[in-house]
Amino acid sequence: MGDPGFDGVVLRQSALSSVFPDEVNLQTVFLGATLGAPLFLAPVTGGTPEGADFNRSAARCAIRLGLPMATGSLRILFEQPGTFETFNVNADREIPLFFGNLGPAMALRLGPERVREACDRLHMHGLFLYFNHAQELAQPDREHERFDPDRIPEFITRFGAPVIIKETGMGFCARDLAVISNWPISGLDTSGAGGSNFFLVEHDESADSFDAARTIPLQTGIPTALVIHMASSYNISIIGSGGVRSGFDMARAFSLGADLVSCAAPLVRAWARDPEDGIHAWITSRLDQLRTVMSLCGTRSIGDLKRHPVTLDPRFGEMI
Repeated sequence: MGDPGFDGVVLRQSALSSVFPDEVNLQTVFLGATLGAPLFLAPVTGGTPEGADFNRSAARCAIRLGLPMATGSLRILFEQPGTFETFNVNADREIPLFFGNLGPAMALRLGPERVREACDRLHMHGLFLYFNHAQELAQPDREHERFDPDRIPEFITRFGAPVIIKETGMGFCARDLAVISNWPISGLDTSGAGGSNFFLVEHDESADSFDAARTIPLQTGIPTALVIHMASSYNISIIGSGGVRSGFDMARAFSLGADLVSCAAPLVRAWARDPEDGIHAWITSRLDQLRTVMSLCGTRSIGDLKRHPVTLDPRFGEMI
């Protein structure tokens, strides 16, 4: 949905490259865990039978490839404790990094101790806090949960485990990044405009949805590539997400400064086509594409790729 901005990033191939795809090393260390590749299986679902099936399939892939993953929002778990098993896919603690996901208003209302207790029961290593202001504005009941962002740093400190801040398809502006960079976070997930956008998802479900409203996120959302570029000026780990659909997109995200990338919608579609092996097949094909791009650039590691020269569209001179 929209343009994530990766077309504004030109990677230069190296005619003198002697690197072949099978020589590219995608192994990455993040939050102390050694990962098979710098790809985070994004928070998607939970709380339903279908959500349980998806989480189990994603977990199998994460274990098989040594990748980090997160579940969808834990809100339903607190409201309906009987949904516990739909999130409980790391009982044997085989996923390298396993994260929960929760909105800041709910997290602050519950308190860090109660949220941490739930995460520990699920053998989670940390938590995504997702900011979804636009999504809530689009919800039919128009019930927007207010919270004080100034309380977030204390929550993170008292939570006592890694917290990653993320958006839900609209991205972060420069002012947001300046504030967030001072919080004791373990990472930032860009979730920029150009990928799945939950403002549009909610409008599709709204009884009074109208076409004009659908253009709002396309006009006000901040493209993923630009968010990565702006965030790279801060000393924070960056997960590039929002419209990452190919290995070439991944490579351009890394060249802008992302440490990992993340995908959601493509995994859901792949799982829907093949619940048993679809997620694994989609990810391995994109990682093969990434190795090919890195081979063309003459880069053997993600670190090399992040140092590789790129040409940027003039839009990257903007600070939104």
